[in-house]
Amino acid sequence: MSIKITGELTNDPSMCLFHLEQPIVEDWTVTFNAPEESQGSALADHIFGVEGVARVTVSGPTITVVKNVMTPWPHLAGEIGAAIRAAFASGQPLVADAVIERLKSYSPDDIEETVAELFEEQINPALASHGGFVRLVKVEDRDVYVEMGGGCQGCAASKATMKYGVENAIRRVAPHVRRVIDATDHAAGTNPYFK
Repeated sequence: MSIKITGELTNDPSMCLFHLEQPIVEDWTVTFNAPEESQGSALADHIFGVEGVARVTVSGPTITVVKNVMTPWPHLAGEIGAAIRAAFASGQPLVADAVIERLKSYSPDDIEETVAELFEEQINPALASHGGFVRLVKVEDRDVYVEMGGGCQGCAASKATMKYGVENAIRRVAPHVRRVIDATDHAAGTNPYFK
């Protein structure tokens, strides 16, 4: 079976995305911070077999890999691609049922409080140096609606900030979140930096 994998570098030099043609998991974001968290998940088992892999996150058709070595991505990507293909060929579940069951056991009731705390304590102090901030609009089912403001509203880098910064941080503290939706009106105002 041939599997098409597309790599995508990010603004974070330690992180690379590997896109597949169809979703691996629906409705969940699964993060493996160490090989022992795999619980028999073939993707984690094979990708952690590549030296220098520190974290593996699976969301929809995308596998996000974080490395803790200086080896450049072009050298690692081939090994990671081979590991992904080996996981598919293994016949084992790509993500073990036990891992998904653990996510299902989290209560969606705590998402709002967890995300609000994350914004207040970590995200907004970091964005303040750029004159920006993020605000939690609402949590609906397991979907989180976020609005960017100040220097972030309409900023050319806001999409990357949302995807790689804000969304990744949310998924770290609330792995049971389904989607992070940018509810910002980025077209508002001609000069979003000074409002």
